[in-house]
Amino acid sequence: MTSLQVLADSTNQHLENLSSFYAQHILPYVKGRSSKTYIAAAIAALFSYRVYKMVHVPKNLRHIPAVPFWPYMTSVLSGEGIDIRARKVILPVLAKSPNGLYLRPNQRGWSVGVAAPSAMKTLFLRIGDYPKDQKLLRNQHSLAFKFIGSQNIVALNGPVWKKHRMIANPAFHRSMPVKLFGRLSEKMMLQFEKEGDGLENVDVPNFLQRFTLDIIGLAAFGYDFEALEKPGNEKVNAYEDILTGVRNPLHFFFPILDRRFLWAMPKRRELHTKLGDMNNVFNNIIENKRQTLATLKGSIEDAEKDLLTLMLEANEESNDADHRLSNSELRSDLVVFFVAGHDTTSNALSFALYYLAVNPHIQEKARKEVIDILGDGNDVVHPTSTQCTEMKYLYMIIKETLRMSPPAQNSSPREGAEDIELAGSLIPKGTVLNADIFVMQHNPAIWKNPETFYPERFAPGAESESKAGTGLAWVPFGNGPRQCIGMNFSLAEQKVLLSMLLRKFTWELPENSINKDGLVLNGGISIISPRDLHLKFTPRF
Repeated sequence: MTSLQVLADSTNQHLENLSSFYAQHILPYVKGRSSKTYIAAAIAALFSYRVYKMVHVPKNLRHIPAVPFWPYMTSVLSGEGIDIRARKVILPVLAKSPNGLYLRPNQRGWSVGVAAPSAMKTLFLRIGDYPKDQKLLRNQHSLAFKFIGSQNIVALNGPVWKKHRMIANPAFHRSMPVKLFGRLSEKMMLQFEKEGDGLENVDVPNFLQRFTLDIIGLAAFGYDFEALEKPGNEKVNAYEDILTGVRNPLHFFFPILDRRFLWAMPKRRELHTKLGDMNNVFNNIIENKRQTLATLKGSIEDAEKDLLTLMLEANEESNDADHRLSNSELRSDLVVFFVAGHDTTSNALSFALYYLAVNPHIQEKARKEVIDILGDGNDVVHPTSTQCTEMKYLYMIIKETLRMSPPAQNSSPREGAEDIELAGSLIPKGTVLNADIFVMQHNPAIWKNPETFYPERFAPGAESESKAGTGLAWVPFGNGPRQCIGMNFSLAEQKVLLSMLLRKFTWELPENSINKDGLVLNGGISIISPRDLHLKFTPRF
């Protein structure tokens, strides 16, 4: 067979794959949103060109093993969970990688997935060599850009990022509202019995989404979503609709839809309108709080102040006007904290409750520790910060939960600042890199029996500590100078709620649960969440 025939056969195969791909995933989407077939045809034509360009791995990256394009994209757009995609598509490629690097599709072609401890350490610690990738934030028409903005602490680099961090650091060090965590935990437990089938069939993710939304609204802005008391209210629905729209995988991979075809998508246009209304609310809150800042000083203890108040105080205390944040920058930072602190913590808690439900011996061991610290009885006890630090075994459970089910599948993307070597592979300048957290933490070449829930692997001197010299094998919050600034906030929130639940209830999976034979994950490309997770709670008194 001649080289020309091989090329022709390869091209025909790509075209067949492209045709099948659009028939199954793209055309049903666009046809469902417009009765005009010429719109669907125009969008499909643009998709065809874009995807055909995306399929081919660039020559300067072909030394890194790549996942097969069509199975990967089909998995993403069909709604498969990352656990299935990792097992079927990613881990077989990683098994052939000498250094834990592999290629996978992204918005602009291909990116490097980093899934080995030593390479992970380099990526997180050498922030000058691997700054945050900002190209995606230049798409000013996207829902994500309009929601989060470009001037935020997660996306920025260099001196501008340091300015944001200098204002945010004192706020997070001073804020640890465990009293707020306790009050809302108590309120949520009371709601368990009032809604639906009561304790017999608690929709865990639903309650925890509402719980963490109320917490982050009050803790970040001093804004009450009233999600626990008034589920499905207008404020909650608007926020959840916007967040779902931001994470839509089709719009993530094809941002041209927001840029050029918004006129043909009325539901998407409605999301942009809702976002404009929510941004106005946040901007008004910031301006009102700025104007009343003087009256707030001394009226509330620092630990219970919302982050906006603490950041405004830090802003005012800065002697250099050039190092202060504008209202727009404050809003962008707080929205980032808001999104990161809401969904990730609620899903981490859902996963922890699942693992405790299916491992009753671990649940009972954790309960014994909590009772030893808080005491036992039918009264309601809100743990203090000091008591939370004493919960060593509960912390091991949280860490193992975050290993098995890290809510963030990946880090935010980095970019090679220059041609550089990472773990022995050349990374050309401008290449996008992602820390592939979920895949690394499920790799049997890195963790023993990675699909087994075993908190003791985080005990002193156990498996986790033995990996310290190999790099970073556990990174649900990232690491290095750009580690998640809200890590301690989230951990304290989890300890307060879990300890209060352990003291008041036992819980288990209902017999008819779809998760009876293993945790079922929703699809998506960023945050992972459990599917249809209901639990049966039994009061201890």
